[in-house]
Amino acid sequence: MTISRSRRFVFVDTKPNLNKKQVFIFGSILASGCLSGAFLIALYIEYLHNPAFHSFVQSRGIFL
Repeated sequence: MTISRSRRFVFVDTKPNLNKKQVFIFGSILASGCLSGAFLIALYIEYLHNPAFHSFVQSRGIFL
């Protein structure tokens, strides 16, 4: 347990420590979610501004 004191409050850390493997897994999940979101946004912007890409995607049966 870690206790730190400030001027007015006393903070007590009661959470168990996370090991490095758990932090790495959580960070990997978060990073992959951010990257996939950025990829989908870039794909949608390309879809909106490029008529050739628009027709290509629609010819494959994918409608964004």
